[in-house]
Amino acid sequence: MSTTKPFFISDKEISLFDSMNEELIDEMVGQSVDIYKINTTHTENNMYGESQMKYYNVGFRVNCLIRFNPPEVEQFQEVGADNNSSIELMFQRNNLASGSLDFYPEAGDICDWNNQYWEMNGVTEPQLIGGHPNFNHAIKATAHRSRLSSLQIEQRVR
Repeated sequence: MSTTKPFFISDKEISLFDSMNEELIDEMVGQSVDIYKINTTHTENNMYGESQMKYYNVGFRVNCLIRFNPPEVEQFQEVGADNNSSIELMFQRNNLASGSLDFYPEAGDICDWNNQYWEMNGVTEPQLIGGHPNFNHAIKATAHRSRLSSLQIEQRVR
């Protein structure tokens, strides 16, 4: 099965687009998160594929663009207020697949950003070069704030 490319966009233009975005994210913006993947060896699942206690591998740093959504306060009569926050993480697909990373974000991964832990809810690939489905450019992950007490994470050396 051969893959077709966008009709009016050459390989040279796609390469330019990728290199400019990589330089923007890595050199100019400079935002990064520490990612913790679930350790499937130590995390035991029940018959439904769920786990009461999750264990994570040692974190690694990934460059990305981060959008912080304003916190929402929920009021509970019994216990008081709870502050919920969420973030959106934009990764460049080619940057994740190249080099030593070989990483793809997944729901359930934990990221450390701004001295808080965030659990990824979902992952989509919304940005296509030339609108062509064979040329995904960006990966977008949404995450909500997670409490440290619910995580089994070994701290990354800073």
